[in-house]
Amino acid sequence: MRTVPDLLRWGSKLLLLGAVGFLVACRDPAKASGTALYVTVEFDPTLLLTQVRIWGDVAGQTRFGPEVLPEQQQRVLHSGETLRVLLGDIPNGVPIQVGLEGLRDGLVVARGEGATEVRDGYEVDVSVRLEPTHTPPPDGGTDGGDGSFCLDCTGCCVQGQCAPSTFNTCGTGGIACVACDAARASGCDQRGVCVCGANPACSPLTADRCTLGMCRCGNSAACGRGQACVSGTCRCTAESCPGGCCAGNTCEAGTATDKCGARGDACVKCNKRCNADGTCG
Repeated sequence: MRTVPDLLRWGSKLLLLGAVGFLVACRDPAKASGTALYVTVEFDPTLLLTQVRIWGDVAGQTRFGPEVLPEQQQRVLHSGETLRVLLGDIPNGVPIQVGLEGLRDGLVVARGEGATEVRDGYEVDVSVRLEPTHTPPPDGGTDGGDGSFCLDCTGCCVQGQCAPSTFNTCGTGGIACVACDAARASGCDQRGVCVCGANPACSPLTADRCTLGMCRCGNSAACGRGQACVSGTCRCTAESCPGGCCAGNTCEAGTATDKCGARGDACVKCNKRCNADGTCG
């Protein structure tokens, strides 16, 4: 019997189109998905988010996530897009706290949270507004403008002046220009996004260079999920595995008896059980 959230799914059009990523979906009837959360993510479009990380704390149950969606960066996301979390067998009325982070090129640029209660057999709406974290620009470059916005501009904005979108002034739609970082990007695409080859600019978490249009960590490919590029080597760290524990260089969920832990600490083996917070009981 499933007792914790076990599946995150995009809106219903995903099932029809077979696409990967966020999809603005027509709302299903409230009982069509069973016990579930229907999460609407809102944010300032100028954040240029490419992924979100979601997790949840379910009172008295094992937490779910964190899960990064979509798994691969493919496009800039739109405010108002949705995702669905299927909850499985969770008692009616149980409180749920949902956390979300907005990512661009692997870096957290916005955060938000929402709360609701389980309705057994029903889908519950949760709206989460992501607010900027005020961290340095995570766009494969450095801030080339002053944060201003230019009206009726097809390129980007530098000190109130519209500029064409180039490698050193990258952006479209009148947002503040950024200068792409040559170590992480090879160009600025037609969307006004710094890219490495045909893909988004390399994430500083998983890669340390863009070489021949490919993100690399040292002499190898960019690091996989749950790993960070540290001195040219892929490793499991507290930053790459915030919701679980590290078994060597593998990020584990941190809820198994033989691999228990949290916040990227080394996994430990419990004598009896592993609690929902990653401690042995």
